[in-house]
Amino acid sequence: MSNHKLKLISYGLGPIGLEILKRATQAPDIQVMGAVDIDPNKIGQDIGTLVSDEKMNSYVVSSIAALQNNATDFKIAVHATGSNLEKMWPQIKELLDHGYNVVSTCEELSYPWHRYPELSAEMDQYAKQRGLAVLGTGVNPGFIMDMMVVALTGVTNSLTGIKVNRRVDVSKRRVPLQKKVGISMSKEEFEQLAHENQIGHVGLEESLRLIAYGLNWELEEVTNSIEPTISEKNDRVAYSEILAGQVNGLHQVSRGTTKDGREIVLDLVMSVGVKQEDEIIIEGPEAKHLVIPGGIFGDTATAAIALNSAKLVSLTKKTGLLTMVDAGVPRNVTL
Repeated sequence: MSNHKLKLISYGLGPIGLEILKRATQAPDIQVMGAVDIDPNKIGQDIGTLVSDEKMNSYVVSSIAALQNNATDFKIAVHATGSNLEKMWPQIKELLDHGYNVVSTCEELSYPWHRYPELSAEMDQYAKQRGLAVLGTGVNPGFIMDMMVVALTGVTNSLTGIKVNRRVDVSKRRVPLQKKVGISMSKEEFEQLAHENQIGHVGLEESLRLIAYGLNWELEEVTNSIEPTISEKNDRVAYSEILAGQVNGLHQVSRGTTKDGREIVLDLVMSVGVKQEDEIIIEGPEAKHLVIPGGIFGDTATAAIALNSAKLVSLTKKTGLLTMVDAGVPRNVTL
């Protein structure tokens, strides 16, 4: 253990970004150097008063170019602005240009090599040329339905299949997530948006492919499905009333099979009132069954894994485009 402090900036101050900033300001081994957001209501505000009652004499700016950070040693940005990697790449690229390693909660960045092979190669080369790292992380994708699964296989000698079930009560989660799963829509509206790939949890297939990458399994076939869950009664969440017959969440499944018949099935339900639980089943002669009663609460856990991953990147000094499998064992490390 040393007295070294990680020099960090927070990029994006939505609900998750603010939670990351709050936890970073509370961490004794992290020095928050600033924050970036495009919200005019946040620009110019003291970052301390955004997340606490204490001023830090450091202010939110509108761009990375406007941030005065003269640190010459390792510095890192925790990026939390969106899910689509193509849209996020210009932001990440600019951070790299300013000498920042990047840990991002962008879901498609958790395993981008299949969906965006050319962009992934470009990002990898761009970061390596600058001696910097880019890592996609999070709770789901990034840990529960992928990295934790890969780690659990380490105590098996053989396995024939994997099943992961995650159940999330979205009434307990942030409003943007409730909107993302279609709360209070009609069944027809949900199905139309699903057909256009405009709704649902982003990153389930990335989790599937990250598991396969971690185990060196070659997937021969991958299928994805999404359907709404329908409320049986009138209900209410933070921002909306839900009538009986309206959408109160979703059920998504991502399934991958190998040529020799091994299968990975990721089953996700995000719905109002569902009993929260995370479950991993490793099938085979040495079957393993792990259940986390109550599940892992995504919002606070995302802040934790983002900051712990930032510290891990600072310790390992790996460069290029990394996945959580490449980064090393996620852990609450003290600098």
